[in-house]
Amino acid sequence: MKSKKIKNNWVTVEQFNKAEKSNKSDHNYLNYKIEALSNELKEFKNEFIEFKDYVTKTLDWLVSAFKKFDEEHTVFSEKSMRISTKLDNHESRIKTLEKKSAYS
Repeated sequence: MKSKKIKNNWVTVEQFNKAEKSNKSDHNYLNYKIEALSNELKEFKNEFIEFKDYVTKTLDWLVSAFKKFDEEHTVFSEKSMRISTKLDNHESRIKTLEKKSAYS
């Protein structure tokens, strides 16, 4: 059976300082990236708010136009139904008159 050599896992002061400097630069880089993403997110939020306001204003006009169209359509449908009823009545009376002879 072979004996395993114990590895020296101790960190020297130089290695620790080097790692600490590396971590600080990584930390600074991450802060820079997070700040950049935060700024982009704020810009996107502002653009989205502007876009939402634009769409809301546009839809307000569209909704009011559709409401007006719907009201006109309702009025037209009612008039059409009344006219249709009158035409049906006239048609039945005309047919009755046509069946009667003119010289009875």
